[in-house]
Amino acid sequence: MTADLAEPISSQPSGSSGQGRSEAEIDGWAIDYFEGFDASFEDTKWGHYGWGDPAVGHGAMGVMSQKNSFVENGHLVIRTQYQDGQWSAGGASSADAFAASYGRWEVRAKFPRAKGIGYVFLLWPQDERWPPEVDFAEGRVNGPQVSGTYHWGAPTPEGHKQEQRVFDNTDMSGWHTYGAIVEEDKVIFTFDGQEWGRVTRDDVGEDITGKRLWFGVQTGAMDPNGKAKQYETVDGGVPGPLTPAVSDIQIDYVAHYTRG
Repeated sequence: MTADLAEPISSQPSGSSGQGRSEAEIDGWAIDYFEGFDASFEDTKWGHYGWGDPAVGHGAMGVMSQKNSFVENGHLVIRTQYQDGQWSAGGASSADAFAASYGRWEVRAKFPRAKGIGYVFLLWPQDERWPPEVDFAEGRVNGPQVSGTYHWGAPTPEGHKQEQRVFDNTDMSGWHTYGAIVEEDKVIFTFDGQEWGRVTRDDVGEDITGKRLWFGVQTGAMDPNGKAKQYETVDGGVPGPLTPAVSDIQIDYVAHYTRG
């Protein structure tokens, strides 16, 4: 099931890249964290995923590599690539730079055209005790389906619970903002400032988490013979006409807001 976009919560820019803090302002909200990736990766205090090149997992092929997350031309780049017979994926997080309890997150990003390349924009607990987790944009870089999921409960197969919402974005390769508003009674998923889905206290049977959460992004080349084979994967498991050897997600900025 897909969701139609609701009325705008507030105006939000789309269009071209290279927007700064002033363009990220939203009526009724105050920015308390903004990263526009105009400095080096090290200066952002962000962290790479992939220390030691571990397996990506989650139905993806190859390893997670630190070399696949970097800043270039004012954007955070998260790369998925095939080199020397192996896939490698990328990821990065604000864990050492910023985390927040409740509030609004907005990520301005564009995606490559590449069949079978998966991604997720997520909020993860600072204390590393999972769940909770908020996945506010997840799917394949080609789209069009984008899902948002709230995870809660216990860290066991029996105790873990999740509630998911889905909508279609037919312009994955354009610049758009993907966001989440996390409040005690609900999580709202947004696209270009418009609500497209929500998970409420009534849906989960308890308050939405008040833990401090940080933002993370990660990718993966999905294995046609793996656990995600029922979904879109890389044809034959190797680059081809529909999946280039290098695919880059570009992030223009990440911002967090409080009501004000």
